[in-house]
Amino acid sequence: MPVMNALLSLHQTERQIRALRSRVDSAELYLTMQQRKKDDIKAHQETQTTRRMQRQAHVGTLETEAQAVEERLGKLREDLNSATSTKEYHGLLNEVNAQKDIKRGLDDQAIAEMTEIEKTEQELKDLESQMTERKTVVKKAKQDLKERESEVAEQLQTLQGERDQRRADVSEGVRDRYELLLEDLDGDVMAEVQEIDRKRREYACGECSVHLPFDQVNRITANADEVLQCETCMRILFVSEAFREEVVVTK
Repeated sequence: MPVMNALLSLHQTERQIRALRSRVDSAELYLTMQQRKKDDIKAHQETQTTRRMQRQAHVGTLETEAQAVEERLGKLREDLNSATSTKEYHGLLNEVNAQKDIKRGLDDQAIAEMTEIEKTEQELKDLESQMTERKTVVKKAKQDLKERESEVAEQLQTLQGERDQRRADVSEGVRDRYELLLEDLDGDVMAEVQEIDRKRREYACGECSVHLPFDQVNRITANADEVLQCETCMRILFVSEAFREEVVVTK
């Protein structure tokens, strides 16, 4: 079998395999995206839970400080009642007012923190709803992936067997070059020669549309054992059998 014919057969099988795998790959990608969203929600939940605990701890500290101020105020009020001079009375009264301001500030901080705690708790409820929904989506995505893998498994195994047979029909050097291009070009390895104007001998690469020298086209058409690549996109060039039969090759 001519080299190019064997290579085209191998490439056709490779494309079929990749098409089947793409169905699984798309399901895997979707599952990964949904799992990532689920992880993001979990991370947000953990952050908000930690933030709520910190605020609750702060409220506790503020309440303790406020209680200490309240006790101080009680003592100051007792001292006011027993003051023996106007100067002492006014001094104690000023301290009472100062402690009241401190108490008011602590209470305001505690109220602000509790307001934020309520907002955080509401957000955590919303996040829990989102998590429940996302878990359902992830579960369905896992089922879909499993089904797709099952759907293509038998056909994929058959095609892989055919690919192994067709690989054996291609010489080692050409096969190595082809498989290297498979990695570099993500499977898009072959490019058909496109006829622009036969009279003017104008031809182009079917993938990158760059003009091809007529001598190169001539060699590809004349010899099905010669493997040539587009100098621009590096894909392996080929011509159809119909094209080969129609074109009068200049030797």
